[in-house]
Amino acid sequence: MTTLRLLAPFVGAICFASAVHADDVLLINSHAVRVDAGTSIVVDGETLPAGSPAPNKPGLRAEARYNAATTAAGVNGAAAAATVVFSYAVRGPVTSTTPLRVLGQEITVTADTGMTGVPGGAIGNIALGDHLDASGYVDSNSSLLASFIEYLPTGTPRWLLSGYVTAINGDEAQIGPQRVSLAGVTPIDCGDALAVGAFVEIRANAIANFSAATTLDSVTRLTCVTPVPLGTPGAFGALTGIVGEILAPDTFTFGPYTVTFDAATEFRFGSADDLAPGAAIEIDGTFGDSAAFAAQGIQFNAPAIRLEGPAQPGDVVTGAHGTIHVLNNTVRRSAQIRDRDGVYTAGITQSRQIEVRGYVDRLGQLWATRARLRGAPNPAGARAGGPLDTVARPLMSVLGLTLDSNGATFEDPAGNAIDADAFFAAALPGALVEQTGAWDGVSTLSGGVVALIAPLDPPPPVRVAGSPTLIVGTLRGGDALFANGFD
Repeated sequence: MTTLRLLAPFVGAICFASAVHADDVLLINSHAVRVDAGTSIVVDGETLPAGSPAPNKPGLRAEARYNAATTAAGVNGAAAAATVVFSYAVRGPVTSTTPLRVLGQEITVTADTGMTGVPGGAIGNIALGDHLDASGYVDSNSSLLASFIEYLPTGTPRWLLSGYVTAINGDEAQIGPQRVSLAGVTPIDCGDALAVGAFVEIRANAIANFSAATTLDSVTRLTCVTPVPLGTPGAFGALTGIVGEILAPDTFTFGPYTVTFDAATEFRFGSADDLAPGAAIEIDGTFGDSAAFAAQGIQFNAPAIRLEGPAQPGDVVTGAHGTIHVLNNTVRRSAQIRDRDGVYTAGITQSRQIEVRGYVDRLGQLWATRARLRGAPNPAGARAGGPLDTVARPLMSVLGLTLDSNGATFEDPAGNAIDADAFFAAALPGALVEQTGAWDGVSTLSGGVVALIAPLDPPPPVRVAGSPTLIVGTLRGGDALFANGFD
């Protein structure tokens, strides 16, 4: 099962050949997708003429779809894709820089986000009114985790807005904070009427001097779509997106899907305990009836991190660019944050124990998707977890901290007790390790429980027979990507 061998987060741009030929291969996450003369390439909803160049934009969201006949004919995944679809989520003017918003949609840009044309290569150089194309994964909280950003030096006449409908008031809908006029608009594929919670794709004409307070009243098309396409029941697939609602300890929503997992499901870069609303993951498994999906493997898009320890009021910076400093680490707020206690919003007025969960990008920056208050400050009940940097038994380095396992007990990924030898045999650099112990106030945790959260590279389970019928993920590269993009 290939999800357990994905590349680390975004691997950067590479240059490739200039035309589509039979047996070219694209890399969508770690899945090799073969394209041939019969493969249809679609970019932003438009099918390209045969032989046209496709975008050389690693980071762009991509979907590979297969016909049943060609899939059955393929051997070991060698069937050519029937269609490869490249898509964007939002295109238009920047309506806020703190936080970054395009057409009202808040966007998280990390070191793992591919970018092209951005002034100075830094998203901080983007100004109000600039125009961006953004591709990635839309969260149910009306935010976007960007996998690709393109700076448009001149505004395009066609805008795009994707997201969940959060309110409807008469002839006006809201997609997050963005107000959209429905006057004269006939929603497509939306049933009897457009409803709150529907996922929509909106095309609109450009509006001069557009700002955060402007209503988008130039809609030319509004369509209800699925944020993750539906697969064929009984077939194998790989899906990338953002966790929605947790329904049970082994069940969660994922776009239109209800995903279940069990003890046989393999995890990488995190564990079942890291599955929470806002977490970005890829799932390999089997489609079922009524949008059910049985997960064989779940991989987090970036390694999960966990930090819990005492913090002072000055350790919290509130706002859209908020940070929490805990256990000598600074964790940035992401747009996908779930902050039930309002830590990033309101801060703290006295010393408290703070728990932060999230992920680390390829440059080592920490991003929060969850924050909670855990009562009075308690150095003896501190916790630190993340990718293992170095091992010098009994010491380990995680997130710049020293984990001292002297006197600790050990657990395997299932939470079962193991001995120190078994733990350190699997504690290789890159594996996820967590210690719950005593914080010395400087740089070290000691004692308590040391757990192996996710091994470096667990063996893949046996895959179902046949090739994937649907792959949804991020374009990483390939041996034939093409130099030109599109408007």
